Amino acid sequence: MKKQSRLVAVLFVSVLVCALCAAEQSKSASQLFNEGVQAQDDEDWYTASQNFLEAVQANPSYGDAWLHLAQCTYQLGQYDLALQYLDTAERYERGNTALQNLRGVCFIALGRLSDARNTFNAVLKAMPNDVDSRFGLAELELMNGRISGAEGQFLEALKRDPANRKALLSLAFVSAELGKNSAAQNYMNQAMRFYSGEAEVHYLGAGLAAMNGNLAEAERQARTAVEINGSYDRAYELLASVLYSEGKYDDAIDICDFRIGRDRNAANAWYLKGLAQQRLNKASEAVSTWAAGLSIEPLDEVMRAALELQVNKSVPLEDSRRVSWAAYHIKNAKEYAKRYDSTGESYEYQRALKMYPASGEARLAYAGMLEMHGLHELYLEQLKFLQQDKAAGATTDAPAGTAAAKGTTVQDAAAVKLTDTIEAYDSLLQDTLAKKWGVQPFYLDKTRWNIGIYYNEGTVQFVHEDNAMITAQAAADMFSGVAVTSVSSQASPVSGFGDAYRKAHSAGEDYFVILSLDEGSRDLTLNGTMYSGRTGTKMKEMSFYGTGNNRYTNVLRRFRSAVLANLPIRGKILDRSGNDLLIDVGRSEMIKNGAVFNIVRKGSMWTADTEVGLTYRNSDILGTLTITDTGEEVSQGVLEKNSFYDRINTDDEVVLLSMPKEATQGAAANSSGGNAAAVVDNAPAANQNGKTIAPSASVKNTVNITAEDLGARQMPAFVELIRSIY
Repeated sequence: MKKQSRLVAVLFVSVLVCALCAAEQSKSASQLFNEGVQAQDDEDWYTASQNFLEAVQANPSYGDAWLHLAQCTYQLGQYDLALQYLDTAERYERGNTALQNLRGVCFIALGRLSDARNTFNAVLKAMPNDVDSRFGLAELELMNGRISGAEGQFLEALKRDPANRKALLSLAFVSAELGKNSAAQNYMNQAMRFYSGEAEVHYLGAGLAAMNGNLAEAERQARTAVEINGSYDRAYELLASVLYSEGKYDDAIDICDFRIGRDRNAANAWYLKGLAQQRLNKASEAVSTWAAGLSIEPLDEVMRAALELQVNKSVPLEDSRRVSWAAYHIKNAKEYAKRYDSTGESYEYQRALKMYPASGEARLAYAGMLEMHGLHELYLEQLKFLQQDKAAGATTDAPAGTAAAKGTTVQDAAAVKLTDTIEAYDSLLQDTLAKKWGVQPFYLDKTRWNIGIYYNEGTVQFVHEDNAMITAQAAADMFSGVAVTSVSSQASPVSGFGDAYRKAHSAGEDYFVILSLDEGSRDLTLNGTMYSGRTGTKMKEMSFYGTGNNRYTNVLRRFRSAVLANLPIRGKILDRSGNDLLIDVGRSEMIKNGAVFNIVRKGSMWTADTEVGLTYRNSDILGTLTITDTGEEVSQGVLEKNSFYDRINTDDEVVLLSMPKEATQGAAANSSGGNAAAVVDNAPAANQNGKTIAPSASVKNTVNITAEDLGARQMPAFVELIRSIY
């Protein structure tokens, strides 16, 4: 009996222990909710979401948990799902203004701006002192570019809650953007007094100091933020950027390595590390770093631009890595071809060939585009280059181990076909204009313009550090395939207009452009102001907005087209036979039979004083030339002298006066349909007063596309900082 009693006691204790353990393991909905709030305060959105999900599973009518779950879901960028959670929360939390304000913010994120405004106004109608709805309206003002309107909403919120964290921090950045630096610092100081122990406040304080160029203070605040919260990645990111801007490149690399060690997918850490290595003259290390970063984030266009600029400076053409870098552009070209965008396709093949000139696939594809557009001489030259490359034993871009890479009969057959095609075209092109005059058109120096591209020294950037430098160099590089321009780019920033004008004038540049880039995480705007290098007169202001994939490349291409579209077509006389003249302008510049040129004495043309164009005296006009036969790179025309004496010689200059009407209409069709305009850039004509006349299709159809034109909203970087305030 004693043994039985003892056994029963042991079993009872065991059951009791198990019950207690089970009770310990099954937390209540309120316990899960409290743990979720703690994780939410630490900005650990994933853990918080899990706790709130478990809370609503334990108690499906827990309205507050549904609301907090929606808040975390919003922070994770899942806006549609957040709205679904809000709909559920509203069943149990009717009249909760926090719920309605979050719904309005979700509407903003989804682009439903009118719904958002109606939601916030409805809250204010019922609760005039609600500050969160004013924050929502302020965000709408910022998205519409009305910074002063946003300032007013934030001030109204601050009147109702003088210690409101978000109002103080938001006003600091809005005031800074409006140039009210003392007011901005005052708001930030107030936020520091009220919330000095919060990492985000110090992070934003560092951001404000960086915007104002106070790098020492920015570094101090960023370090304070990471000391408070050692897992605050955004603060580490900003700290690395500040250290880079201070010239502390080794320290910046250390922070980047720390971030990469914690998260190998931190693409901006790879970018900044490569940039710092480049500054330390470690070019090969920078290339390797950027290559690693692009393997993680291949769509980071600024990092790719930085890589390709450095590759073209320091990496040998024989380097096997060039094959993979070119392959990226070949793939993009094929995507453009699927969308019938021959301009984009042509550009990507050109970039591929710049990365890897021996790429047979890219060269054949690009040559095919030239042939399709009727540029048979250029097509033949591309084939000859490819043949010479293969004869010299250039590396194939076929994958290792394939039949083509091993030089099998497939490759031999392709070589035979290439040789046959070259022989056929050589025979067909025996009677070209260039052959008739004994000219080698592809060795002509057709440089007409010298254009400098500069950028202002800026503050710390929140997306890509030193993006202005990369953009200026990439923009200059965009002109490298255009025979009619010579574009230089300064590797160092200018202090302002005066510095840029001095450099441009000293270098003898016809025009110079000062560029700036306003970059957000989802869109960007490239701004440029074009000046005369001779007089310093402002000629043109340009702005190009881009969003979506390839936005960086697209705005650079549009910038190039906008510059070229304003340069008059000019050339020089190569040869003469009686009244027949040969000039170095042809179909590649969209010239047609019937085009009329003024002939101007050599060295007697200069840029116009007040607008983009050319100026020359009437006394220096030697006659006119009417084109009767056009080649791809040269044209022949009939001379009409304007005086009894014949004063026309080789190297005298010509400038386009007019194009035949039907040719201009054809150019418009080509420009819209993606024919010859896809491979060459045309330009307007100008008269002796520098006035632009008879504009080509590219001028008539060129417009500056804004965010509003695309149905999008431009989001400057400082606005994203404000939106991130929690």
